[in-house]
Amino acid sequence: MILCAALLGLLLPGHAGAEIHIGLAVPLSGRLAAQGLAMQEALAAAVREVNAAGGVLGEPLVLDVEDDGCARASAEGAARALVARAPLLVIGHPCSSAATAAASVYAAARVLFIAVGPRHPDVTQTNATAPILRLAGRDDRQGDAAARWLVAHAPGRRVAIVQDRTAYARVIADRTAAVLKDAPVELATVFPIVAGKQSYAETIARVGEMHADALFFAGYPDEAAVMLAGLAAAGLSLPVLGSDALATEEFALVAAKSKIDVQVLLPAEPLPVQHGADVSGARARGAFEIWLQAVTATGSTNGEAIAKKVRDPMLDIDTPSLGRLRFDPAGDLAADAFVTSSARAGAWLVDRRP
Repeated sequence: MILCAALLGLLLPGHAGAEIHIGLAVPLSGRLAAQGLAMQEALAAAVREVNAAGGVLGEPLVLDVEDDGCARASAEGAARALVARAPLLVIGHPCSSAATAAASVYAAARVLFIAVGPRHPDVTQTNATAPILRLAGRDDRQGDAAARWLVAHAPGRRVAIVQDRTAYARVIADRTAAVLKDAPVELATVFPIVAGKQSYAETIARVGEMHADALFFAGYPDEAAVMLAGLAAAGLSLPVLGSDALATEEFALVAAKSKIDVQVLLPAEPLPVQHGADVSGARARGAFEIWLQAVTATGSTNGEAIAKKVRDPMLDIDTPSLGRLRFDPAGDLAADAFVTSSARAGAWLVDRRP
C-alpha cells in the first residue's frame, strides 16, 4: 500500500540534516515471530516510501529494529537498546507483558511510543503523563461493554450479573456493576456462584424472581453451559451475554443449540482498510501514519507535542491503512474495546446487533 498524497505532503524538500530514527520492537523469535516479521516488512516499506519522497521535514528516516521476544525481560532490553539510538518514535511491542515493561523505559526517556496490540491497562495507565499511545482496546473496559449491552437489552430495567468468583470474573463483574450504578436501570443484582457445580438452580430461581430482562455471565465455559441449560429448563428466555473467556469453539456449539439467545464479547481491534491486507502489518503502518499526520499538524517531530495533539478527543486521524482513528486524553484508542458476537457453525462471528 502506497502512502497517500495527503501524508506525503509533509515530506518537504530540503537538504538532509540529522537522520530521524524510528524504532520498531516486535517478536522476531518464538511463536509470534511471523507477526513480528510482518510488522517489520510493512514498516520498512513505509519508511522506504517516505524516504523516496524526500524524508520527513527534509530529513531521512532510519528504521531500527529490535527483537522483544514477546517477554518482559527481553522487551526491556530491546527498549533500552532503541532508546540509546535516540529515536523520535518507537512502534510495536504487541504482547502485553513486553509492552508494560518497555513502556516504563520509554516514559523515563520521554520517547514517543505507539503500542500496537497490547491490551493491558498498565501500558498507558501507569504512564499517564508520558508520550505513550495505544493502538488497541483495553481489557479493563469489558465491564463497560457489558453494561452498555445490559441497558440496551433490558426494557424493564432489571439486569442480572452472574460471576463464578474467579479473579478474572470478579474484576469484570465489579466493573459492570459500577458502571450500571449511573445507568438507567431499576435493579442490577450480582449473583456469585461456585465454579464446578452441576446445577445452579438456586441462582436461576433468584434470577427468575427478580424478573431480570437480561443476564451477563462473567466466567468460564463449563459453568456457563450449566447456567444456559438451567435457564432453558426453568423456562427463562432472557438474552444472555458472556465474557470473552466463553469465545471458544466448544461453547459456540453449546450456544448454537441452546434455546437461549446468547452473545459473547470479543476484543475489538482496528482492521485494515484494504481487503485481504495483513492485519499486523496494517497496524504497524497505521501507527506510522498516525505519527506522520501528527508531524504535519504540529510542524514538529517532538514526541511530547505529538502525543498531546493525538490525545485531543476532537481530532480525527484518517489513516490509509486503518481508516479513521481517534484517541482519548489517556492515549488510548477511543473506540469500543469489545464487540458482541454470535455463535455460527462452531465459531464466534461479530454481530451487527446492538
